[in-house]
Amino acid sequence: MKWIGCRLLMIMVAALLVLSNSPLRAQPDKMVLDSSNVSGKKQRPAVTFPHNRHVEIELPCKDCHHIYENGKNVLDESRLEEGNQDIHCSACHGPKSRRNLKQAFHDQCMGCHKKYQKENKKTGPRYCGECHIRK
Repeated sequence: MKWIGCRLLMIMVAALLVLSNSPLRAQPDKMVLDSSNVSGKKQRPAVTFPHNRHVEIELPCKDCHHIYENGKNVLDESRLEEGNQDIHCSACHGPKSRRNLKQAFHDQCMGCHKKYQKENKKTGPRYCGECHIRK
C-alpha cells in the first residue's frame, strides 16, 4: 500500500514538472482582442477571446499561431510564451501589412468557425454581435 502511494506521488510530481514547462500553461484564460486602432475610431466593442476554451478542446496551436514562409507554417512553438510581444497578432498584422489586424482576426476566427459549421461540428460565433458584445 505504501508503494502505491509513493508511485502515485511520483507520477503527480512528474506531471506537474512537465506542465510547469508548458507554454500553454502560462497563457491567460481570456484575451481582449481590439483592432479599433486600425481605422483610428472604435466601431465595435473589443472581443473577449476565450483562449482557454480553445486549448481545452485541444486545437493545435499552429491552427491560429503562424509564421508563413513559402506557404508553410514554420512557427517554432517554443516561442509561444506569455510576455513574448513577437507572438502577438499585431506584431505582423499592422495597419500597413497585407492583412491588417482586423482582417486577420476576422479571417482567422470566423474562417475557422465557418469551417467547423460546414463539417457539422460544434463551433463558435459567426456573427458580429456574438463576439462584439456591447455592455
